[in-house]
Amino acid sequence: MKLLLLASLVLQAQDLTGRWTGTADTIDEAGTKRQESQTFEIKSENGKLTGVRVSKSGTGGTPIEIQQEGPTVNFYSFLAFEGGEPLRWKLEWKEGKWVGTFSAQHHSPKKWIYDRIGPITLTKVEPK
Repeated sequence: MKLLLLASLVLQAQDLTGRWTGTADTIDEAGTKRQESQTFEIKSENGKLTGVRVSKSGTGGTPIEIQQEGPTVNFYSFLAFEGGEPLRWKLEWKEGKWVGTFSAQHHSPKKWIYDRIGPITLTKVEPK
């Protein structure tokens, strides 16, 4: 329990807010490889992390749910497009970066046959 509390305090001391970007190298069940660029805008509201997945145009985006437990965070989003697609980023804070995996699972297998998963590292984008 003390280790979890210590890890949580270390995360609170870091500046986790701002714009974070990375590329997920995914592979699906058919062996198709993709590189999927991802950008997030993270804020802290009342001591809780909130955020959006920034659109490809760089403005606006889809809200994400952020669950935090010690040094591990999970970002969740749901795309309602053609039957639905839950997205999940399972990340850990390591040396000033978010490191983990991205996964997409489809709810309508007749339209979207393959789920995909792969590693991702998010680094902070410094304001210009």
